[in-house]
This record gives sequence, C-alpha cells and structure tokens, in this order.
Amino acid sequence: MEEMDSTSGEHDAAIPLPGREKIIFGIDLDQSMDEYFILGEKTNETRINRTKQLLKWFIEQKSCWDSKHEFAIMILGEKAVWHMDFTSDTVLLSHAIDELYTMGNFKAFDTTSMFKEVLEHINLDEVDGSSYRLIMIYTRSDVIPSVPDRNLLDVLYSSGKFFCDCVYIHLKSSESTGPVKPQHVYDRLTDIEDPRAPGYYYELTRIFKKYCSVMAELLAHPYVRPLQDSMDFRMAPPPSVTQEEELEITQKQEQLHLDQVSVHQHQARRQQQQLQQQQQYQQQQLQQMAQISPKRSDPVSSYQSPEAAMAGVIQQGLSSQKSQSFLNTPSAPSSSSLSSHRPPPSRPLPSAPALPGPAPSSPYKTSISQPTSSRDGERSVARAGSRTNIDMPRPGSSANIRQMSGSGGSSTGSGTSSKNLPGSGSGTGVDDAILI
Repeated sequence: MEEMDSTSGEHDAAIPLPGREKIIFGIDLDQSMDEYFILGEKTNETRINRTKQLLKWFIEQKSCWDSKHEFAIMILGEKAVWHMDFTSDTVLLSHAIDELYTMGNFKAFDTTSMFKEVLEHINLDEVDGSSYRLIMIYTRSDVIPSVPDRNLLDVLYSSGKFFCDCVYIHLKSSESTGPVKPQHVYDRLTDIEDPRAPGYYYELTRIFKKYCSVMAELLAHPYVRPLQDSMDFRMAPPPSVTQEEELEITQKQEQLHLDQVSVHQHQARRQQQQLQQQQQYQQQQLQQMAQISPKRSDPVSSYQSPEAAMAGVIQQGLSSQKSQSFLNTPSAPSSSSLSSHRPPPSRPLPSAPALPGPAPSSPYKTSISQPTSSRDGERSVARAGSRTNIDMPRPGSSANIRQMSGSGGSSTGSGTSSKNLPGSGSGTGVDDAILI
C-alpha cells in the first residue's frame, strides 16, 4: 500500500492539477481594430467592439467555473503597456474593457517589451499551484512584430507555469496592397511558441462566427487541453443518442437486406414466368404443326390382301346393281295382281361357243378345268352364270367382255341379245360389276 501511495504521489507531482489561472489579455489597439466583421451576408460591428463583447463573455465563463481565476489587461501599441493588474472582480474588469479604443496607426511592434511587462507582473516562484497565460490579440496585416528576446522566453517557459496563446485577425491576402503579407506576420507570431509549453495559435479574417469558436476553445485550462493539432472539441453523444443511432443503423441495414431479397425474388419470379411462356409457345407451335401436317396411316394396318380387295370390289358392284334395280322397278303391285300375273319360267342360259386358241390367263382365275363332254359343258355354263364361281376377266380384255356378255342372248352365239332377262337392268349383274 505504501508503494502505491508513493507512486500516486509521484504521478500527481509530475502532472499538475488544474488550479487557479491568471490570464493576461494583450489587446492590440491599432487602427486596424476599426475594421468590420461579417455576420451572415451583412457587415457587422467593428473588431474592437466584438473583441470587447467576447472578452467580457470569456471572463464570465471562467469565473463561473472558478471564482479564484484572475485577469489582467495589457495594451499593445508600438510597445506593450500594462493597463490593469490582476483581479477577479468581473464588474471592474467589464468597465476597464469598455474604456478601450483604438489609439492610432502603428508601424511597428516590440515583442520583447510585451514579455518584459509579463515577467515584471508575475511571480513564477509561487507554490499555490497557479499558472499564467498570455492571450495575445493582434490585428495588423502589414506590420511584422519584432523578434522576441530568446533568453527572456527561456526564463518564462522553463518554469512550466507560463503559456502563450495568440489570435491573429487580418485582412485577406488580396486586400493587402503592401509588400508584407498576412502570412509573413503569422509566421513571426508562431515563433513565440515553445515546445515546452505548446500554445494555441489561430488566424481569421472577417468571419465573426469563427472568432467566437476560437475564444470558446481558449476556455480550456492549459494543463488539461490536448495539443492543437490533435484536438477534437466534438462532444461524445449521450448513451441514449448512441443507442438511437445504432438502432437506426440496424434498421437501415435490415431494410437494405430486405430490399435485396425482394429484388432477388422478383428476378426469380420473372425468370420462371419467362420459362413458362417459352414452354407455352413451344406447345402452341407443336399443335399448329400437328394440325397443318397430313396424317400418315400405318402401312401395316392399311395393308389388304388381294382376296379382301376383290371382295370389296364385288360388294360395291352388288350394291350398285341393287340400287339400279330398285330405281327401275315400278311400284309394288297388290297381292291379287301378283297372283294373276306370274312371271314366265326362266329359260336356261345357252352355253357360249368356245373361242379358237388358248384362253387368256387372268390373275383372278380360279382352278377350273376345261369341259370334256356336253354334260360338263352345261355344268361349266351353269357355273359361268353363277355369281360366285365366275371367271373374272383381266382389266382391259375386250374378248372376255364379249364372251361373258354373249351368254345373255340366243343360242346362235352372236354375242348380242335382243331380249333381256326379266328383273335385270342392262344385262347380267356380273357385267355390271365388271363394268363398274
């Protein structure tokens, strides 16, 4: 425990705690303080009036934090003049600030005189934990300050209790007509800084809003403020705001994910619809082709034997003969007339004379032998008159047609007949079937 206490004591001694601060305002009262600031789009108050307002606000803020803070005022002309000693009376300080006004157009400034005045009015040997800080407000755009005495600066900065901040208000480079530019002045002012006690150095032109931000940043104590290059005055959001922001980010990510999923689903549905449309189109094309193309029959199922084809031809001939007989027959007589008018008995058909030479062969001819006697001839003639065992002539054979048609005539074999059989049409039914 004792080791820890000693360690904590050494740590406290190495890093001084922020205590009472004594601040010196070095205010430039050159004629350049009568220049105007710009607030928005309109010109505003002069630099001197705005500086008075900000100094009184600065004192009030620091006094609210710690009433032990003290302030002093120093006037900058060609040399520095101590105007008001350290005090914590805000009313007295306010009156002293209100009495400030521009004093002329100064062509030079002695920087060493300013640090001499500071060293004469401060006590660096105090052990009460006080620190000293000089806030210099310089407004000359064409006057370069003199080089300060480095030995004097070493005395101040080596103590570890002195700090220097600077606010440089100048014209724009385009508005400066002389050989000296605002950048040259600012470079000389930054030479005052020392690494042992880093300060804050600002430059601004006519924007009053930036001037307010600069004075607000200077409220921080030199012991606790970061380096100017690494400072960030943005306040951390409270936990409630952080949670709301995280929730909002999460909702946005979820919404983005849902949008991506919906896009993928829409693309999948669209592809499926296109595929279905293509399938329907192909089916329609196949149906149209099936309707346009002729139907081809099966060669095996459509095959007919010669006997079946011959039977079909005979059947067609019989049907045509019956239709003609029905058309030529008069109306049916009564039963009395049928009994009184009976048809005469039919005569036997004479045999047809044989033609000289061998009989022509026919593919449809059945195996019938030639008659050897008269009785066989009659039988053959009777068979010739039959409808089932008749020899079918070969298509285009005129001899067979004459031979078969001659059987309906007289026994002389002339091939023609003056009388037709009763109940017949143009001849025998066989002739009609062959001709058809």
